Amino acid sequence: MEQPNIDYFIKLSNNNDSFKQKLIEVIKHELPLEIDFYFNCITLKEWEKAAESVHKLKHKIGVLGMEKGYHVAEEYEKNLREGLTESQSAFEETLTTINQFIKLL
Repeated sequence: MEQPNIDYFIKLSNNNDSFKQKLIEVIKHELPLEIDFYFNCITLKEWEKAAESVHKLKHKIGVLGMEKGYHVAEEYEKNLREGLTESQSAFEETLTTINQFIKLL
């Protein structure tokens, strides 16, 4: 299974540990809030809001180096905009993986 990493943060920060840590802190703060919002939208069957949430999460998935997860999110976002929940389980597996990863950072 694909695993997240902070390679992008290292590259973006040009090995500046202080900047890299700030990027990590932003992800650690925003990601759980965005995941909670996503699940709330799904519970309420607010597909358009869920799609917007997936759109935001997809970029965080990408910066965490999960190329396959990014493509799953992209497909799922399109499905949600059509009121379909196909790809939901694959997307939510990705969320679980990144959520576990950021707790270890």
